[in-house]
Amino acid sequence: MMLPQTVALAALALAATQVSALAHAYLIDSVPAKKQEVMHPLSRIKLAFSATADAHFSVVKLTDDKGAVIAETTQQKASREMTLPAPALKPGPYQIRYRVLSTDGDIVEGKVDFVVRAAADPARDFENVRPQS
Repeated sequence: MMLPQTVALAALALAATQVSALAHAYLIDSVPAKKQEVMHPLSRIKLAFSATADAHFSVVKLTDDKGAVIAETTQQKASREMTLPAPALKPGPYQIRYRVLSTDGDIVEGKVDFVVRAAADPARDFENVRPQS
């Protein structure tokens, strides 16, 4: 009877699928968080992944609402975290785009949308709207 062999092969195939899926580096946390309304200046953007992202092939980009890249960095060493110094951001929508090379060789891409509600430097913005004498 071939039934036990078929069940064993199916179980082995399922186990192999589960092991390879565990090696994918999927996003588990971000600062700012997805759809967050940021009310204060950001000093950095931080992404945390479930697995190590390969160095030099993993990239994070910050884009504005028109898709223009404002800042970008490449992973310097293999790590579960990627950080990007945040430039001064004006109020409006932004997107963090990432592409990481997982240890299993698969590339994982994604995005985090967020909105800045407060000016990066309120004093500077106030100076820009004061009437000139």
